[in-house]
Amino acid sequence: MGKGGVTTEEAQGKALVDAALAAGVKHFVYTSVDRGGDASSTTSTDVPHFLSKHNIEQHLVEKAKGTDMRYTILRPVAFMENFTPSFFGKVFGAAWRTTLPADQGMQLVSVRDVGHFAAQAFRNPDTRAGKGISLAGDEVTFKQAGEVFREKAGVPLPETWGIFGRGLMWASHDMERMMNFIGKGGYKADIAGLRREHPGLLSLGEYLERHSAWAKKD
Repeated sequence: MGKGGVTTEEAQGKALVDAALAAGVKHFVYTSVDRGGDASSTTSTDVPHFLSKHNIEQHLVEKAKGTDMRYTILRPVAFMENFTPSFFGKVFGAAWRTTLPADQGMQLVSVRDVGHFAAQAFRNPDTRAGKGISLAGDEVTFKQAGEVFREKAGVPLPETWGIFGRGLMWASHDMERMMNFIGKGGYKADIAGLRREHPGLLSLGEYLERHSAWAKKD
């Protein structure tokens, strides 16, 4: 989101839509966030940085009506790229472990696959015009993710003391609400359907082996 947080993000997103219309853009691809699969277009949630994206989506849909500008909305879930050896990556792992129920999976996607679907929207606009698509490549519990890390990366899933994860939840209501949303099974991308369309869709294990900080370099 950058400086200014969700308020700035929403203002900039809406301004970009307006500028695209003024410039005669023919197809606008917006990357938002999944908020419940097919229900995303009518679900804002109480997560601040989800709500801002919902509002930008609504602005895009409304402003594009009756114009020559078509649009596609991509809605990724949590990014696999959040897993890093850095302190942030470890805090993300700790937040997952301490806030989500043990049996609750988290849907994950690589930004590489977000890029794939964005490119497809531009290459074949007729198939995606006026539509939103939720994006995920895998769904795993914390325990399953740990097993994948050990098998594919040869290291434990990065995490730190639980107090840091709980501290992040205390310090950031945005993060706390997001993890609560995920903990209730809020992400609902159709992974099987996406893989039929894009067989190269990365699972967590494939991402770790090929593209992560732990991937073996040739």
